Amino acid sequence: MMTKNDAKYPISLLALGMLLLSIGCQSNGALAEGLSAAGGQARRKAAATQRVELTATPTSIPAPAPSGHIVFVSSRSGKKGLYLMNADGTDQMPLTDGSSEDSSPRWSPDGTYVAFASIVNKTADIYVLNVADGVRSHLTNDSGSDAFPSWSPDGQQIAFESFQSGRWGIYVVNRDGSGLRPLVNDANGDTNPVWSPRDPLIAFVSNQNKGDANIYLTSPAHGLFTNLTKDSLPSTDPAWSPDGGRLAFRFYSAPQIANICVINRDGSDRRCLTDSQWENGRPVWSPDGHWLAFRSIRSGTSDIDLINMDDGSMKTLITGVAVKGDPIWSPDGFRLVFQGCPQTSTSQACAGNTNIQIYSIVIATHEITQLTNSSGYNGDPAWTAR
Repeated sequence: MMTKNDAKYPISLLALGMLLLSIGCQSNGALAEGLSAAGGQARRKAAATQRVELTATPTSIPAPAPSGHIVFVSSRSGKKGLYLMNADGTDQMPLTDGSSEDSSPRWSPDGTYVAFASIVNKTADIYVLNVADGVRSHLTNDSGSDAFPSWSPDGQQIAFESFQSGRWGIYVVNRDGSGLRPLVNDANGDTNPVWSPRDPLIAFVSNQNKGDANIYLTSPAHGLFTNLTKDSLPSTDPAWSPDGGRLAFRFYSAPQIANICVINRDGSDRRCLTDSQWENGRPVWSPDGHWLAFRSIRSGTSDIDLINMDDGSMKTLITGVAVKGDPIWSPDGFRLVFQGCPQTSTSQACAGNTNIQIYSIVIATHEITQLTNSSGYNGDPAWTAR
């Protein structure tokens, strides 16, 4: 959803996998074999082309001034609507008219459109908004709720989860509203689709493996899927690395205990990076792929932890704010933006959405800037360099 997805990769990560499929390999095993071969080549090329970026990590050089725009959700007008602001918090303006309840805004890869879920007539549908002219397109119109849109890397399709069949399934639709179709609709429920930033491959969470939540991969073009994790305990919230070679996710070893793990897209080299006795938040990759950020209580309060993916070291960003949502990276990798409330507020006030604001933090200095200052809820930010 951020403009970092605009970067072109030297080869398609599914090139070899799709070649195998095209000559008759139609099983799940064939898809996994193709992914392994293509993913291995992609990671070797990524290492050669991206390693030089190690000297430009967020903690090694001064942070430039924030740039771009942030779309977010605010209840300042009574209902949760979409708003836009500059990355420094200035020029805040509504994007929707306040007649609906909006959520989950996601930028298109080119920063032109915002996909989001909106409740107009009791159920949530998927919409797309052209930010430049304000034109709003209604993509779905069914009796079941639709949620959590995710853009294809070319910006032409949107995957989302839907309850329109009476159970949660994964659907795709073209940006203009045409081509709506179910992609995965298992009887046990499928949720949380996330499109790879580099090729036509979607990660999602499904309960089809004996009712246990696990992460699967599917190709919209061919409809085949492969089981990436095979746990008897839940694995959730997949997040693609910027090069499309790995996924980070949350593994629940017990109720309310979630650790951060990573796995290659072919299912190899699975490892957990934390060993916490609490529920860590959803992991998000830095634009250069060298860091993972997530909400954590390791410091004793709700702050943000960073994991260095090169050496496994961890640091805590002391925000001075009760972090209430998952952090989002700035496109240049020097800042994180997140929702939270002042530590002086009671936990009940935060839980009641009465004083939740959006903040940004400079990773190198821990400098905090409060970007919003309106009553009620301000959250669900998404940052683009547009």
